[in-house]
Amino acid sequence: MSRVVHVLRAGRLTYQAGLDLQRAVSSTVANSPNGPLRNVLILTEHDPVYTVGIRTKAYGPEEERRLKQLGADFFRTNRGGLITFHGPGQLVAYPVLNLKNFQPSVRWYVCHVEKTVIELCRR
Repeated sequence: MSRVVHVLRAGRLTYQAGLDLQRAVSSTVANSPNGPLRNVLILTEHDPVYTVGIRTKAYGPEEERRLKQLGADFFRTNRGGLITFHGPGQLVAYPVLNLKNFQPSVRWYVCHVEKTVIELCRR
């Protein structure tokens, strides 16, 4: 059981490229539970993009067009929450972890993700 978290500095990516990278890393981690990359933290920044979670009622086609006219991409996602903006200079961290290697409570997870990102920024 490895608690080592490998950091992947991906640089600036479009949201779609970041999503593709997350899926590839997730597949590698899931298909090789004893492989060298069991836990990965992807660090990136995105080209301007608005993402909307599963609560999309307020973000219909007209609002999507308006936001795109501001010069940003627009993506509907399967995450929780409302709308989020990501852009250049903003650090985005995507953890891909096998929680069986840790204590898999949501409270523990959120607390430790926050601590890890703060420590990485400190360095």
